[in-house]
Amino acid sequence: SLSGIGGVETGSDAAEFILLGADTVQVCTGVMIHGYPLVKTLCGGLQDFMVEHGFNSLDDFKGMTLPSFTTHMELVRMQKEAISAKRAKKVGLASDKDWTGDGFVQETDTMVSNN
Repeated sequence: SLSGIGGVETGSDAAEFILLGADTVQVCTGVMIHGYPLVKTLCGGLQDFMVEHGFNSLDDFKGMTLPSFTTHMELVRMQKEAISAKRAKKVGLASDKDWTGDGFVQETDTMVSNN
């Protein structure tokens, strides 16, 4: 069995551990800071999460994110690949004389990195 622990102060925090496959979620510091009433707040927040996403039981979403779970090195590799692909699509303009004026928005869109 797997228990999630660390930084649990909301129902969403607890849901994150369950989504990663935790059978139980432990709370220590949160209870020391906020007292035992935090447990009811956590349960209510977890129930709200379940209603929002249409889950009827913990088993409905336990471990659901595991297929997307990967290593940091793999995330870095995927990020570099995505950035390279994005840069390859950027057209840009060779010089200032290439600006048309009418196509300013479209020409600019080809050069910005967040599109």
